[in-house]
Amino acid sequence: MGRKKKVKNKLKDIDFMKLTVLVVLFGIVILAVLSPQSLSEIESTFGIKISNIIDYEATLENSNVYENVVNVETVETTEFVIYEDKLNIFFLDVGQADASLIIYNDKTMLIDAGNVSDGDKIVDCIKGLGIKKLDYVIGTHIHEDHVGGMYKIVDGIKIDKFYLPYNDKSTTSYYKKLLKSLEAKSMSIEEAVVGDIIKFTDGIDVEIMAVDNDMPEDENDASIVVEVDYKDMEYLFMGDATTKVESSRKWDDIDVLRVGHHGSNTSSSQAFLDEVKPEISIISVGNENSYGLPKEKIIKRLNSIGTNIYRTDMSGTIQLVSDGITNKIYEVDVSFDGNIEE
Repeated sequence: MGRKKKVKNKLKDIDFMKLTVLVVLFGIVILAVLSPQSLSEIESTFGIKISNIIDYEATLENSNVYENVVNVETVETTEFVIYEDKLNIFFLDVGQADASLIIYNDKTMLIDAGNVSDGDKIVDCIKGLGIKKLDYVIGTHIHEDHVGGMYKIVDGIKIDKFYLPYNDKSTTSYYKKLLKSLEAKSMSIEEAVVGDIIKFTDGIDVEIMAVDNDMPEDENDASIVVEVDYKDMEYLFMGDATTKVESSRKWDDIDVLRVGHHGSNTSSSQAFLDEVKPEISIISVGNENSYGLPKEKIIKRLNSIGTNIYRTDMSGTIQLVSDGITNKIYEVDVSFDGNIEE
C-alpha cells in the first residue's frame, strides 16, 4: 500500500510539473506575440532559442493584437450628412472601380469617376448633395475603372479645373468621349506636376506627390498621386500607382491611405507601408470581383502595420469626417455601382 501511495504522489508531482511548464510556455508565447523585444530578452536570460519553435511573423499576421492600432469611431448609417467646418471624404462604393468626393463647406474635389456605367449615379450623388460645381476634378489615369464615367461628370456638372495625365495614344471610346466633352465645354486639361500644391481652401492643401506625363508602358504608373493635408491629418490617394512609384520617392507618415490598385499585388509593398504607417486604410473594391481583390498578401501586410482596414465591398460607401485632429468613419449603406440594378 505504501509503495502505491508513493507512486501516486510522484505522478501528482509530475503532472504538476507539466502544468507549470505549460503555463510558463504559454506566458512566453503571449509575450513573444506582444513584443519581439520580450522574446529576445527571454532567450538571452534563459539561454534558449524560443524563436526556433515560434514563428513570430506568422503569429503576428494571424493575431488581432497590434501595438499600433488606433481606435476609430465607426458608425453604420443609410444616409449622407455633410458636416460643416469639417473635412468630408466620401469613398464611393462604385464596385470594382474608384471614385472619391472631397468636401469642405463650399469647396469640392472629385478624384476619379468609376466605370462608364457608374457615371450617371455619381452625377446624381453629387447633385443630390446640393453641389452645383466641382472646384477640382482629378482623373488619376486613363483606365476605365477610374475615368470611364468621367465624361458624364463633365457633361453634367460645372467644373473649374480638370487634371489628367497626358496621353495622346488611347483609342478607347470612353476616353474619346471625355476629350469631346471637355472640348464642348471649352475646358483644357491642367498639367499635373510633382510638387505642385492645389490650395483647396484655407488650411487644406492638396500636393501632387507623383505623376508620369510621358505615357509609361504601364498606364498605372502614370497615376496622379495626391496627399491632402488638413491640420494634423494627412490623406494619401494612390490611384493605381505600382511599387515602382512607391519606391521612387520618400513619403510622409500619413493618417489615412487610399490603398493603391484596389489591393492588388502590384502595389502596397511592405517597405512603402512601413514608411507611410496609416492608421486607416481604405480599399475600393467590388464584391466577389473576378480579380480576387484585395489580395490576401496585401491584407496581411496591412495587418502587420496595425492599420484599421475598411473596404467598400463590405462597408458600402465610406464617409470619413475629420476636424483635423481625429477621424470618424461612417459606413453608408449606399452603392453607386452601375452594374447593380436598383
